[in-house]
Parts: sequence; C-alpha cells; structure tokens
Amino acid sequence: MNFIHQFPTFVFILFFSISILPITTFSYEIEGKFAVNFVLQDISQLEPTTKVILDGGKYSALILKNGNFVINNVPQGSYLLEVLSRKYIYPKIRVDVDSRGVRPSVTSTGSEWNNLGPSLSYPLELYARSTADYFMPREGFSITSLLANPYIIMMGISVVFLILMPKMMAGLDQEALQELQQNQPTNPLEMPDISSTLANFLTGGSNEKTSNNKRN
Repeated sequence: MNFIHQFPTFVFILFFSISILPITTFSYEIEGKFAVNFVLQDISQLEPTTKVILDGGKYSALILKNGNFVINNVPQGSYLLEVLSRKYIYPKIRVDVDSRGVRPSVTSTGSEWNNLGPSLSYPLELYARSTADYFMPREGFSITSLLANPYIIMMGISVVFLILMPKMMAGLDQEALQELQQNQPTNPLEMPDISSTLANFLTGGSNEKTSNNKRN
C-alpha cells in the first residue's frame, strides 16, 4: 500500500531525472588562457572587453585578470573559436566537443570543415598573431610615381615641343614657312589641321607644289 501511494512521486522523480540528464551529462567547459609573446608582452595590455566566442557568439566568455577564460555549458559538437579584440589579432581554432572531451585543432580560412588540422594542446593557450592595424600608412613622396603621372607626361611633351618648334621653324625655307602660315585658320578659335600640315612638311609636299607652279 505504501508503494502504491509513493508511485506518483517515484514517476515524477524519474521523469525529472531523465529531463535533466542531457544537460548534466553532455555539457562541457572549454577553458584556456592568453599567453604572452613578442606581440602581447603583458596580459594587462589586453582590453577588458576582450571576449572568446564560439560560432560567432553562440557561446562566449570574458577573460579574467590573469588571462584565463572558461566557456560554460557547451554541448557536444564542432565549433569555431575566435577572439574578439580591438588591439590584437588571434588565430581561429576548431574545437570538437564529444564524449572523448574537448579536442582543439588548427584551422584556416577557406579550408573545408571536414579536414582536420594538427591537434593543439588542451587547455588552450592563445598567442597573439599581430596587432590590429585599422589605418593604412600614408605613402611618402616618390619621384617614380610623380613621373608616371599622365599630367606630368603631357606637360613634359608640351615643353619639349615648345623647345623644338622654333628650331624646326628656323629650318624651313621661306616658301614652306609662307604655306604653313597660310594653312593657319583665320578664326583663332578654329583648330588647324595638324595632321595634314605635318604630313605636307615631312613629305615635301610644299616643294612639289612650288616646283609645279614654276613649271606652269
């Protein structure tokens, strides 16, 4: 009779134990610490807001003053561990959590998730890879970049043309100079036909025209 009266209580305790069994059995802690190197020479250099996250923030933990961290209540699965810091850049780590425990390994951007990298020691030791640079350094003066500027090249050609043009004009005979002046437009806003003028000058067209006029 006593068993019959206690049976509902027994059933309630049994169902309650089964409901909390996955949480107590398959929940893990991921722990580690930040280590110093030539980039991060002291733990105090880390900003207090530095955070360790799994899968983009699904699970996270802040660091302690001694550099340790613990991510609680992590179920079984595969995760990508990242460090959120404004001052330092840390490598990303793959963390597999299963019945064998916590198994971290090396991963890289662009690699397939099924390909496991070299295993890492656990608890984790995180080393800063480099400092975070958000600004590009301003380039200094370079004579090469200056000479490669199209506007500088056009100005140089114009200067050379202005220097050589008087010498070219001095080498012309009187008849060719008069023909060149006659080909200039009467309207100052009208551009002359430079191609035909240079073609006549280089091919000696003015001389042939003059010789034909003499023959006639």
